Parts: sequence; C-alpha cells; structure tokens
Amino acid sequence: MKKWGIVLLALLLVLSLTACSSGDAGEPEGDATWARIQAEGKTTVGLDDTFAPMGFREAGTNDLIGFDIDMVEEFSARLGIEFEWIPTEWRGVTGSLNSNKFDMVINGMSITDERQEAINFSIPYVKAGIGAVVLADNTEINSIDDLWDFNLATQTGSSASEALRGIGYEDPVYYDQYPLAFQDLSIGRVDAVIVDATTGAHFMDMKPGEYRLIEGRVVDEYYAIGLRKADTELAEALNGVLRDMMEDGTLAAISEKWFGTDLIAYE
Repeated sequence: MKKWGIVLLALLLVLSLTACSSGDAGEPEGDATWARIQAEGKTTVGLDDTFAPMGFREAGTNDLIGFDIDMVEEFSARLGIEFEWIPTEWRGVTGSLNSNKFDMVINGMSITDERQEAINFSIPYVKAGIGAVVLADNTEINSIDDLWDFNLATQTGSSASEALRGIGYEDPVYYDQYPLAFQDLSIGRVDAVIVDATTGAHFMDMKPGEYRLIEGRVVDEYYAIGLRKADTELAEALNGVLRDMMEDGTLAAISEKWFGTDLIAYE
C-alpha cells in the first residue's frame, strides 16, 4: 500500500505541474510585454530602413537617421530603455509584429482600417497624407482627378497601395521599396509615384527640380506606433511619452528638422 501511495503522489505532482505549465502557455504573451521590457531595459522596433525621411540609411555612414530615429532617441532617454531597430520587409510587417519578431513598429506607419483589424496603434503623432509625385516637366497630371489614365507606382503593402484600392485604382506597379519606384519614375517607366507626402517631399529634396508633388491628396492619414492588440500597458507608456513631447515642443522641433514645418498630430 505504501508503494502505491508513493506512485499516486508522484502522479498527482506530475498532473499539477502540467496544469501550471498549460495555464502559463494559455496567457496572452503580449500582456507581459511592458513588464519584460522594463525588466530587461530594452525593446525591439521593426522598420523599413529605406523609408525616408522617417527612418533610412545615411549615405556614407549607413547609420539610421530620420524623424522616427530622433523620436525614439527621446523615448530611450525618457524611459531609460534601449531601443533596437530590426529592419524588416514592409509587405509582411504586421505579421512579423504579431509573430513577436519585434515589440512595435515605428516607421511612419499609417493608421488604416485594414491594419486596425490586425493590430492596435498608439495615439497619432504626425498628420500626413497620400499624394502623387510626378516628373517636374509633366504637364498632364496636375491633380488627383488626373491620375486615372496613367501608370501609377507604389510600395507593396503600403498605406498608399491601400489608398489606391480605396479610390478604385486596382492595378498599380508595385515595388518593394520606394527608391526603386522613384528610379523608374526618373526614366519614364511609370508616370507617378503614389506615396506619403512626407516621403515624396524627401525625394524632391534629394533631386531638386526633378520631381514635383501634385496638388491635393488621395487620402489624409496619420502616423502612429504599431502594437500588438494585447500590449495595452506598453501602449499607455508610449502614449504618455508622446503627449509629453507634444506639450514640451520636442516633437515640433523634430518635425521642423525633417519636414520643414510642424506636422505633429496634436490631440
């Protein structure tokens, strides 16, 4: 009897450990994200490192520079946390976020209905818009209404591609990165690049006199930080810092540096 009692106790112990283990596995991982970040003192951020002027590589040094890079440096100082940038392909960025390849996306990410089905967002921090860039000597495309009969380019998986679908333009030329689209615009393979107006302004600045941004916007849009739906505490922490930076003028100064004007999405 003593022998069977020992066996029974052993079985009960195994069952207890199994139940505890399965209970831990059933908890949403995201609920603990902010606690983990605070404990480790570091976090990871996904971005497309060709998306100027939000986050891109500086010629000569290959260092990451841009609006979002400067903003995150402020986050790091104010939260006492190290932010590690993880370059990723933009077409699968929400899937990569939800599969825990990084903790957030900070990359001029537009709030769209499609993305809101898969992830959550911080409060908006930049008010931008989707526009169209053409060659400076193009006399046929002068407004959004003129786009329909021309060959349009955009980035795969971008908010600009979603905006084109929203207005019924179904067959743009897709590129993995915007620099490739602008190269083809320069040599006449496409007639216009549909892009965030902030990014379009950057490419115009890089080649003065070669491009122009037509009047109007395909859609207005707001940039925000992309987060997993479960990460509510992380969202609250980031929103607090964003509000502080809006109030003390830090975000406005970064906007003036990169856009030449104040495009901050004040609440």
